[in-house]
Amino acid sequence: MTDNSDEKSAPGTAKLPVKTIVVAVVVIAFMVIFKRELGGLLERTSDFKISTEGVVIKAVVKTVETPIGTTEVSVVPLAKSPQSSTGVHGTTYVNTEYAFQISWPNAKDWTPDEALGAQLHKKLGLPATVDIPIVILSNTPIDRFRPNINVVVEKVGDMSIQDYMAATKDSLVAQGWEVLSTSVDPKTRGGVIVFINNTGGERIYQFQRIAMNKGNAYVITASQVPKADLSQGLKQGLGDIVNSFRVIQ
Repeated sequence: MTDNSDEKSAPGTAKLPVKTIVVAVVVIAFMVIFKRELGGLLERTSDFKISTEGVVIKAVVKTVETPIGTTEVSVVPLAKSPQSSTGVHGTTYVNTEYAFQISWPNAKDWTPDEALGAQLHKKLGLPATVDIPIVILSNTPIDRFRPNINVVVEKVGDMSIQDYMAATKDSLVAQGWEVLSTSVDPKTRGGVIVFINNTGGERIYQFQRIAMNKGNAYVITASQVPKADLSQGLKQGLGDIVNSFRVIQ
């Protein structure tokens, strides 16, 4: 597959920010034990409505077709959150410090873990500008792997989504990853990146949704086993979780 990037690297991104390289390291640390199958990408836009305690937000949302279905590229905000504290509330995780929330379909098939990211952060000696507040894992291991979604947050100030995507792409390539495709929505500061690595002679596919808001970059990473071993329910669950991510205004 060729790179269908619809943004160009901005001037001045030749020197990669250390914080972006750190996120690439986090990705590798998570992904050395996970595999996934990649399908073709097809971008489109659609109307989308969100209702939050009577507040309706209508926006044109850019989407892209991925192996887990139609995935949002655009960043969709919540006018407010029904929860007021950081933590797991039923099947939704809310983080008031970083102003975001993410949900999963049910407790039978998915388990949130607020400690795993912190353990990895400590083990890797990551800087305070990077945090991994939540990991959501499938309760059904497949071929010794647990499909999962994790959220990495890093402080980036006023960095643009174009610069962040370009720097992330360059840092992944520098570490041996092959970037297959990227997509960006500059208006809402959202993006998607797909890449591949031959780790231990095995091709590992990776998909990320990236959002930027209030000086933070949010990297929502989905991982799964090869398509042949993935049930439709698990595939749908991964897609639903990734699409549930919202920034809180």
